[in-house]
Order: sequence, then C-alpha cells, then structure tokens
Amino acid sequence: MGKMIAFVGPPGGGKTSVAMKAAIETYCCTKSNRIFFLSPDLTVPILGLLFPTYAPDEIRTLGTIIDNTDINIENILKNSVTVKSMNDFGVLGFKAEENKYSFPDPTPEKLIDLFSVLTRNSEFVFADCSDDFDEKISQYAIQKADVIVRVIPSDLKGMTWYAANKHLYGAEGKPVLNVVNVTDKDLYSPTDEICSSIGDVVTVLPYSRSLKQQMLDARLYERLKDGGFNRKLKALLDKIMVEDR
Repeated sequence: MGKMIAFVGPPGGGKTSVAMKAAIETYCCTKSNRIFFLSPDLTVPILGLLFPTYAPDEIRTLGTIIDNTDINIENILKNSVTVKSMNDFGVLGFKAEENKYSFPDPTPEKLIDLFSVLTRNSEFVFADCSDDFDEKISQYAIQKADVIVRVIPSDLKGMTWYAANKHLYGAEGKPVLNVVNVTDKDLYSPTDEICSSIGDVVTVLPYSRSLKQQMLDARLYERLKDGGFNRKLKALLDKIMVEDR
C-alpha cells in the first residue's frame, strides 16, 4: 500500500514547487515502482503551470477520472500526464481552462475509490493540497495522509499563516513536518524569527536561482541541479521516510 504525503501552505509560498521537487527527488533516488503527483487545485490548475508547451492531446484531466462511473488504475493511468523518461511518474490535475464549475464535486464514494486505487497502485502519492477548505479532494488527501508537510514561506505572511493554521493539522497524532521555504533572495526574510516562533522546523529550504529559472521556463518537472537546495530537501525526505513507517 502506497503512502500519502500531503503538502499544505499559503498561496504563493512555494508549496507546489517544494511538493514537486520532493516527489521527483524521491522518484529519482529510490527508483520507486510508481509515484503520483496529485494537484486538485482549480484556482490555478497545475497542468497549465507545468505543461504549457505540451500538445493538447498530451494533456489529460483529473476531471475525467472523477467524472467516470468506475475509477480504476487503467483510467487513472490513461488520464495522468507523464514526463519523458519518467514513465512511472504520473501527474494528476486540471487543465488551464478548467475551473471549479467545470465538474461536479466528487461524492464521498468517488473520493474513497480514487485514493484507494492511487495508494494500491503506487509507492507514494504526493498531494499538493489547495488552501480552499471547500475543495474536497485536497481535504480528503489531508485527512488520509500518512504525513503532512507544512510549507511556510520565510516572510510575515508565512508567520501569520502558521499562527492561524497550526492547530488545523495533525489530528489523531498524525505526523506534521514544518518546512520554512525562502522564496526570494532580494527581500529580507525573517527566517530566524520564523524558526524560533515555530520551534520545530525540519529544514530551511534556501532560495534557489535554478528552481526559479525552472518555474520561468515551465520545467518544474525536471530534476533540480542545485546541491545546496537538494541537501536541505533530503533532510525533509529522510524525515518523511522515517515518519511514514
């Protein structure tokens, strides 16, 4: 049975980038049988962000999966987007032109089926969860996650978000890992103050020019060649592997 890792955090805090890098690095380092990256956010649909240069027939939507009468692994694989040379790495999300009115909300039964099939047929599911508490797929991912990762940007917004949301996760003793993410090298980041306020930070991810360039070039799905960032990311992945046992 695969493990569910849910990433949460405020908009613009780098949650998607951190979640994607964690998923890709896990895939490359562990040679996992299969990994799914799930991003059900319809405010900024992930497929438009990750694959703007892909041909239309290469982009498939999570909406087709949840709108299908029967959710099975064949249907999921058919409607996931794969990255060249990473055939066992599937991205599940929505297209650029889709929004919350494009599909009906999934029923509880559909949510159970979706996550059951995903975890039965993969080693890890990395869920890039929306901050919209009405978005049912993200909320179910958080509920069912083996580990929750809070990605907290190193600015005042991050401190405020953490203060407002620190009691919303980790029910029933579920592991919650705090990561401070430095998103901009040109601004003063009160990193030390944030770490001191939180008190339990697994790692501080430094600003990465290479990661920024990947985002600008729509190559976020590629493995990052930044030793400093990857060493800090490894500290998070090591902790995830320990906590999910």
